[in-house]
Amino acid sequence: MRCIRRQIVALLDCSGYAGWDVGVHFVDNHRIQQLNHQYRLKDKPTDILSFPFHHTKTPEDFRGHATTDDDKNLGDMFLATPYIVHHCRSNNESLPAHLPVLFTHGLCHLMGYDHELDDDFLVMASREKEILQKYKTKNRNVPF
Repeated sequence: MRCIRRQIVALLDCSGYAGWDVGVHFVDNHRIQQLNHQYRLKDKPTDILSFPFHHTKTPEDFRGHATTDDDKNLGDMFLATPYIVHHCRSNNESLPAHLPVLFTHGLCHLMGYDHELDDDFLVMASREKEILQKYKTKNRNVPF
């Protein structure tokens, strides 16, 4: 768990949210399916769901209004461990390589990005790429 904490802290730093809080919850496929059905009306499991603390009109517009420690909470991410492991095995991808990508995706949702529309997808993908490039540059020799 310390390795996961280090990854999250590093990704928060790379995204400009050093010192902010985020909840990370690992759940089974049944629980993620329940959450997905309850909040997105999709009755199937998924890899990650994000629940932002701040509700925004545009991505990251809340940052300047965070004046207290309580305000510096991005929200919670729920990750379905069995779903993610299956994805990694099916795609011949290592879990340590895939987790930062998932965490970054979840963090972007917590910052207010989404990918419902093509234009929004491009904006979110660009922000994810920016964060992951910084992360890879700063953490080249950090083991998972």
